[in-house]
Amino acid sequence: MNPENIAEKLNRASDSHKGQNGKVLVIGGSEKFTGAPALSAEACLRTGADLVKVLTHEENRKVVASYSKDFIVESYGQNFDRNSLEKARKLERWADVTVVGPGLEADSEALKVFLSDSGRLVIDAECIEQSLDVSDAVFTPHKEEAKVISSRFGSLENFSIETDNTVLLTSKKDEIFHKEEKYVNDTGCPAMTVGGTGDVLTGIVASLWSQGLERKESAYLSAYLNGKAGEKAEEKFGNGLKASDLPEEVAKILESI
Repeated sequence: MNPENIAEKLNRASDSHKGQNGKVLVIGGSEKFTGAPALSAEACLRTGADLVKVLTHEENRKVVASYSKDFIVESYGQNFDRNSLEKARKLERWADVTVVGPGLEADSEALKVFLSDSGRLVIDAECIEQSLDVSDAVFTPHKEEAKVISSRFGSLENFSIETDNTVLLTSKKDEIFHKEEKYVNDTGCPAMTVGGTGDVLTGIVASLWSQGLERKESAYLSAYLNGKAGEKAEEKFGNGLKASDLPEEVAKILESI
């Protein structure tokens, strides 16, 4: 799979209008984890999505909005529970792709109800365990989160085949499983062990998918872009790299390829 060939598919029509090139909803954040959904949302925009909405904890709404004037931020209340479902579903219907998980602390039953009746999803972090009955989604676990999947399905390959999900396993060499297919990405650097790089990755995946790429293409190109962005940021900051350094580098890399 060639990143340049995939990126060419993102060229947009000269007469396209607002919202036609990707609308993404990010459901995430809590009182404890305030920045995670903002990192995902910023990555969505820098990867080319037209519009991004964030649904987050009431106490976190102003915090997320303060990261960027470009975010549209709403609240699911004090807890993501059954009372949050109506708003979450309304926003999910608006979006082309929905990210679920970055920094989210949710009632497990409410989350399962939401996931069971949703469209295209990118699922990360604590939400992975409650999402294993979902199909046609992209999962972005790191090694520890992947153990939850493998303990039930035997392997990530089996999970992808049996559920028709795409899995992007982040590691020294990222692995993408899509049904019987497997791809490996080797971009990245040791400085990317800093917190938040996975939140950036989920935003990139959702943005690319919302703009018309296939699931496996979105997963592979996202791994490539996130890793390359990390390499570029490491050149500037060394081990002082921050996850918030990556989205701007992603935009530059996309432009160059």
